[in-house]
Amino acid sequence: MLAIPVLVLIWIFRPEEGFIHWLYPAFILLCVSWAWRLFHKAKLESIEREVVAITAAFFTIKLGYYFFWGDLTKNWVEIESTYWVMAFLMILLYIVFDARRGLMYSLALFVMTLALGLFRLGGGVALGSHRDEFLAFVRNEMRLFAMAGLLYALASIKDQLADAHRQVLQMHALARTDPLTGLPNRLALSEVLEEASQHMFGLYVVLLDIDHFKQINDRYGHDVGDQVLKEVGRRLRSSLRKGDMLGRWGGEEFMIVMRGESQHDVLAAVERLREDIAFWPFDEVGAVSASFGVAEGHMGDSIHNLLERADKALYQAKHLGRNRVELSPA
Repeated sequence: MLAIPVLVLIWIFRPEEGFIHWLYPAFILLCVSWAWRLFHKAKLESIEREVVAITAAFFTIKLGYYFFWGDLTKNWVEIESTYWVMAFLMILLYIVFDARRGLMYSLALFVMTLALGLFRLGGGVALGSHRDEFLAFVRNEMRLFAMAGLLYALASIKDQLADAHRQVLQMHALARTDPLTGLPNRLALSEVLEEASQHMFGLYVVLLDIDHFKQINDRYGHDVGDQVLKEVGRRLRSSLRKGDMLGRWGGEEFMIVMRGESQHDVLAAVERLREDIAFWPFDEVGAVSASFGVAEGHMGDSIHNLLERADKALYQAKHLGRNRVELSPA
């Protein structure tokens, strides 16, 4: 966007130069089209690649124009400024592409500028008449070549750091994920509870235990028991309210961390979860139910006390016949 008014001003105040007079309007129109597509949320990756490719072609043509058209000494200021644009383009190449492609395209840019300069300045006669320009050309080419190598080294380090960061994130996620159900595990739930303990008001902890799960394992085998655990997790996850967190606390026990302004609303939501487990039969084992214990957090409460009350409520639900929801007394 910022390039558009700058290019327009250059075109207005320097109309006598053929390159600017004929090619800048086309480049300005291209910049306007890119800005329009960005405004309309076009795919950013394709626009980035178009910008880099067309800009590289545009300034390569510009470099060739000032090398071969008119007085080389008078044109050298424009040639120097174009070399700085080429250096900036190399940076863009490493931003848009990975390190390998960035190096490949940067070297291609270097080779094109080198070929143009050598063709114009490499002859013996030209070397004698434009010695200063030739030395400046060599310095510019060395700068571009060194920059391509430096950027490649930095991009490679950046890619290695990004890979290491991704691996750390994956390890962090694996350490906090139950491998059977794919739900957050006890460690992840403990961290959530620790954070939630800063605001106990409206916090509810729900512990639920699959009824007679040992009998399922003994009768049908542990593989079927694992399938039951996964299906219970799937049903609970699909029925959770937005903002509630479900995890596997251990064995056949799950935990839900909830927030709510009303006990009635929270208990109604938990009751729906109980029905989602008990209503539909499970493959191979038929009917499966779960018992739920609910505890509400209070000001000055501790996570230990909250979990203890939820566990007692769960025990009470099992004692009263299972497949039910019990709220712990305050």
